[in-house]
Amino acid sequence: MAFNNNSSTDLSRFSVGEIRDLSGVPNFYNAGSSKWLRSGVATESSNLSATSKTNLSNAGTSTAPTVIAQSALSLSYKASGFYATYPIARISASSVSVVPALYTSSTAVGVGVMTSAGIQTIATGQTSNRTASVTGGTNAVVASDNTTIFSFCFTSATVLNVAYTTNGTTWTLGGAATGVPVFGANAQTIAHASQISGNTYTVAGMCGWKRNYSANSQFAVFWCGARFLVLAPGVATTNYVASLSTNGLAWGGDNTVAVIGTATEAVASAVQFYRNGNNCYLQVGSSQKRYSTDGGITWAASTFAGSADPLDYYLQVNTTDPAKLVIYAGPGSLPLYYSADSGATWSASRPLPTGFEYTYSLYYRGSTLCITNASVNGYKVSTDDGVTWGNIVFPIGTLGNTFYFFADAYRWYAGANGQPQMFTSSDGVTWTLITISQNYQSNQEGIGFGNGIVSFDSNTVVLMGNNSANSFNQFISSTDGGVTWTLGQYTADNFGGAWGVGSCFVTPDAGGVGVYFGMTGLSSGENGLVLKADITAGGAFYRTGTSAITPIQAGAFAYVRVG
Repeated sequence: MAFNNNSSTDLSRFSVGEIRDLSGVPNFYNAGSSKWLRSGVATESSNLSATSKTNLSNAGTSTAPTVIAQSALSLSYKASGFYATYPIARISASSVSVVPALYTSSTAVGVGVMTSAGIQTIATGQTSNRTASVTGGTNAVVASDNTTIFSFCFTSATVLNVAYTTNGTTWTLGGAATGVPVFGANAQTIAHASQISGNTYTVAGMCGWKRNYSANSQFAVFWCGARFLVLAPGVATTNYVASLSTNGLAWGGDNTVAVIGTATEAVASAVQFYRNGNNCYLQVGSSQKRYSTDGGITWAASTFAGSADPLDYYLQVNTTDPAKLVIYAGPGSLPLYYSADSGATWSASRPLPTGFEYTYSLYYRGSTLCITNASVNGYKVSTDDGVTWGNIVFPIGTLGNTFYFFADAYRWYAGANGQPQMFTSSDGVTWTLITISQNYQSNQEGIGFGNGIVSFDSNTVVLMGNNSANSFNQFISSTDGGVTWTLGQYTADNFGGAWGVGSCFVTPDAGGVGVYFGMTGLSSGENGLVLKADITAGGAFYRTGTSAITPIQAGAFAYVRVG
């Protein structure tokens, strides 16, 4: 078949054809009574009917998925900078969220802003004493008291600089913070929780938050519910000093002993922080484990008796009860520690089942923990916060023996790796089997990474993993609470290889945005965005396949009918 824009040929009787003389050789061609997609390429979701999208989706395979979730909007946002995924600062009444941005090889400070108007990158006007880099992380942190969002950076070793906004897009330079201790931040002092090279990322993979970094010095600012808290190198540049503030601009001097205790903590120590309302857990290194129940006004020693260090352990939060936490001591270690009061008090160590010291997937919902260990093809469930463990029995007809678990506030999910099956559960014990059209590779990329979940609401959820069949990233999404699923891939720009997904979080602003961090298959550890609008549309782009059909005519292009 050959045709051009002026052709009067009725093309509706064809299913596959070639175009040699169509001006511009578009990826998508609307012939009126029929619609055509160039073989091996993608077209926007808006060009296709629901039936066409379903047909293309069902034609995909686990090694050549036909649905692409990343839209031009999410790509353009990511392309302008690398983004730290934690912390996220938000003003709920204004529907604005801000994350730190990274202007590569620059001392300029920027933020990623998500508002009702969409997504954009904004320069705060600050200039840091640190040059941001892909391997070294960002040069600023953000924090919000839910009224004002602040950006903090060091402009010299001793000067903590502040900028602030109430709408995310217009920033006011507040100058140097007053009343701070004598700091000693240098050009190597990285922003807390920004990305680092190698396997030393700050991640939130399938086992929880891990605060890991490879720098010799870092600084952090947290909102504790009633006070801001800054941790930064002191004048001697070897130990942390701390200070508290009610407004982010004027600070209360040296509050180090009151916050982290009398023992000095080296600036090379990792920092873990968790807040639930006015209840906060702060750990600096392996020894200083502190808590506050009044929003950071006063601090005391936590009862956590373990020696686990934020460099090594994972803090997994509970998807339905924010007061509950578990700390998994890290790959190669058996203990699990449990808190029911946001980190003030902790249980003695609770051993994981034998053989699960290398846990590949650990999620926590209610009183239930589900874990898996792919090396022994095992999976266990605890319904008493990790005190006792039992076997999980999947329904008759279950295929395979390798499963990875996910949980959100609404339900449990499990993927049967390499099989056309998904599972959902309300309690983690009794599971419903769902047959899907393609095999799902729910694998992970290395211990401590992988298996990210972006949950927008009770119906819309995205699970992300690594396709071990051909080593590229993969996602599976549902818009009806896990009843039906669409399988696809992120392939726009350079998302080639497998990823280790971590640090997933969601904001309702800009129509709903999920942010994830990729360990591999991205350019030196980039963030990516998942837009709810793209997921509810079934995907941002659809393609006929990854390999183009070879046309018979010389110089022609093959097309497949899609409508």
